[in-house]
Amino acid sequence: MVYEYFHKKIPTNKITKPLIEEIKSYVDEILKEEIPQISYKSYMSFYKNGIRREFEDIYFSRRKQLSALGLYLQFKDSEEEEDLEKVVNYFNELLWSISNEFSWCLAAHLKYDEVGFAEEPDKIIDLFSAETAQALSELLIIHEDKIDKSLKDHIKKRINERVVEPFLNNTWTWEKQTHNWNAVCSGCIGIVGLLIADESKQKEIIYKVEKALKYYLLGFGDDGASLEGVGYWTYGFGYYNYYKALKGEIFDENYNKVKTIANFPNIIQISENKFVPFSDVPVNMSVATGLLSYLYKNYNIKVPFVTKISSLDFDQCFRWAHLSRNLWWTTEEVFNKKPSDSVEFLEDAQWMVLRKDKITFAIKGGNNDEPHNHNDLGSFIVAVNGNMVLTDLGAGLYTAGYFGEERYSYDQTRSYWHSVPLINNLEQIVGTEKCEILNKKISSSNVELELDLTYAYPKELINSCIREVMYKKDILSIKDKFKSSNNILINEGFISSIPSKLINEGKIMWEINNDKLILEYNPDTFKYSLEEKKVINHYNQINVIYRSNLISKEDVQSMEEKFNIYISYDKDSTVN
Repeated sequence: MVYEYFHKKIPTNKITKPLIEEIKSYVDEILKEEIPQISYKSYMSFYKNGIRREFEDIYFSRRKQLSALGLYLQFKDSEEEEDLEKVVNYFNELLWSISNEFSWCLAAHLKYDEVGFAEEPDKIIDLFSAETAQALSELLIIHEDKIDKSLKDHIKKRINERVVEPFLNNTWTWEKQTHNWNAVCSGCIGIVGLLIADESKQKEIIYKVEKALKYYLLGFGDDGASLEGVGYWTYGFGYYNYYKALKGEIFDENYNKVKTIANFPNIIQISENKFVPFSDVPVNMSVATGLLSYLYKNYNIKVPFVTKISSLDFDQCFRWAHLSRNLWWTTEEVFNKKPSDSVEFLEDAQWMVLRKDKITFAIKGGNNDEPHNHNDLGSFIVAVNGNMVLTDLGAGLYTAGYFGEERYSYDQTRSYWHSVPLINNLEQIVGTEKCEILNKKISSSNVELELDLTYAYPKELINSCIREVMYKKDILSIKDKFKSSNNILINEGFISSIPSKLINEGKIMWEINNDKLILEYNPDTFKYSLEEKKVINHYNQINVIYRSNLISKEDVQSMEEKFNIYISYDKDSTVN
């Protein structure tokens, strides 16, 4: 399927025009500047301080140029473009520069010792070295007539030295992993094998790739949910399908499972570019329209709501695979399919997602040792008219500490900044113990769900922590029940990016775009307070977040203590 697009003129029409215009504008900017260079200092910024941004800003600007120029030269004819020679020359220089990078890996993915770089940095296969090899392999074929022969030979040699041989001569940890690393690395190397590898090596490459991808699919339960969230669904599942499309494998033994996985974004969508943000997912997240169109055509899935082709910067890493397929594959058929009311319980992930009238509600169980884990058992979000009110902070800024021992000191990952209880000022802890679903009754008009969160907390703290959820007649009820051998103080937190207001004792309100969300509580049991904090988000921007605290006025007795929290949407907006 992909081969035809390698040598096919890309038309400018109402579907492709927005992306094509973005690419044209960006290429005009590129030609006025020099190729950005990766400095030694940017590597040391990560090695010494754990800061990824300095290196990655330069690295991804180079990949953005590569993707934009590769597509620009595909949709431009020499007759149409007087300055095409200038573009081709810049493109060749960029290919030379990228092929000779110190390593194709991110600085954060290299190995270091006490004096600096360890092992052979140029022969480590991470996500981005694999992506670079895949992009270069395709560009060599697409622009065969625009790349000097000596440069083509050099690039092929680099791909073989840096990716093909290291892959064949080593066993990589990610080959048996069940998350995005496996799919991306394996998918990219599979594409390289199909396109440019020697025939003698191709069979060996494909054998190893297929074996690895079986582990990737094992990471999904029968519900098709991606525990890493919709962003990593696009990433890993995208590369899985880009490889399978090139290989021409769709109707194989995994067809039904792949179809179930493909439906995941539709189930968890809140509104356009907003999905349930559990795990390391930014609140605003686009899904690749090329991938959606491919899945819609081949698997007849329900697609999430999109209105136009994905933009040039929908992916902050500017991956060639995503951007090219968006331009090659996006069809109008996937546009403007608004999500319908639904209630879905993803059995394996233990996520429940309800869309009803103007409210979206989602709550999760699972465990606190998931891929891109947050300590968030029982956490929930509420959106009104597609706007997030009670939220999950999603992904934090990626640093060495964020993926190291400091992970749960970050606000995005620690339970304090999730809508879950704080008990005796103690938060949830990391652990493999899975939440137990004690009761589940779900219909289009009525939801009852009971989750046992006990194992999310230190064993000596609590004997039992149960969260019950009920949705009936437009009212969402949350009931938490605690049982301890000792007196405990309960602090119920509700996380938002907008401040709540105390209407009166027993009632607080959040207001967004003239919509009001009301939370009623027992004022005899709880005292309300509002906490404000500035945090750095995934994109290194400062956000203000709020925690609405309901703190028990007295220590709970060493017995089962119940309280009810009712969340209702004020449809008539009668609260002033």
